[in-house]
Amino acid sequence: MNEQSKPTRREQEIERIIDHALGQHDSNDQHDSDDSLLIEMEHAAAMLDLSVAETHPVEIPDGLVDRLKAQVSHYPAQDHTDTPVQPSVSDDPHPLTFPQQSTSENSPSRWVPWMVAAASLLIATVSIFMPRATQSIPDLNTQRLALIESTPADELTQWDWISTDDAAVIGDVIGDVVWSDTLNKGYMRISGLAVNDPSLNQYQLGIFDATRPTGELPQFGEGLLTQRPIDGGVFDMSEDGEVIIEINAKLFVQNAAAFAITVEPPGGVVVSDRSRVPLLALAP
Repeated sequence: MNEQSKPTRREQEIERIIDHALGQHDSNDQHDSDDSLLIEMEHAAAMLDLSVAETHPVEIPDGLVDRLKAQVSHYPAQDHTDTPVQPSVSDDPHPLTFPQQSTSENSPSRWVPWMVAAASLLIATVSIFMPRATQSIPDLNTQRLALIESTPADELTQWDWISTDDAAVIGDVIGDVVWSDTLNKGYMRISGLAVNDPSLNQYQLGIFDATRPTGELPQFGEGLLTQRPIDGGVFDMSEDGEVIIEINAKLFVQNAAAFAITVEPPGGVVVSDRSRVPLLALAP
């Protein structure tokens, strides 16, 4: 081994401390310890622990503190003699036990396994009881308003609903369709539709695009209504009052010309028979 690849004394000391922490050290090893390095590492760990505690405080679960105190009491204080300490028998049905290491009494590293065990317990506690950081996701109403504010007026469709006499209409229909052809994105704001049972039927949105061919469905007359509309997704009305639903267009809409909500079997259909059309949204 050349001089460049030979580990430095500091690197050797770090490896030795790691071996102690993992219980892989030689009990007969009398290697001189760099106490300052161990103290430095302990100090860094304490500062890190303090930083986490201040920025992400956690509430220790009931009973854990008492349990830890009970376990600590089973290990008498060290009197710095050569007499091995025998832990007392615990009545705790789930004792927290740690392997005992046979190390030099004067070596500070004899406490490293205990530090690792305590740190593991702390990490486990934090992982279980600390609320996990999640990305803040705006609600659909916030997203809808953002779409309206950020989209130029000539690139935004915002049409009110027109209700029919379908049985699904149970009150005054208030709401609209907000849609951007450029972004192929939009939202429906709806109130006045009946709560549906998803096991029996669901609502489905159909989007009519002025650029798509007509005449494919001649049974519906002529013009725009004879085209096969783009599936805008199925949805449920799970509560009374106003709901906001994100449109899930299965194809790109180049020029939205009309929107229709139909009542369909669970999962929706490829081609609606349009026997039930509670809501329509058309250009003013």
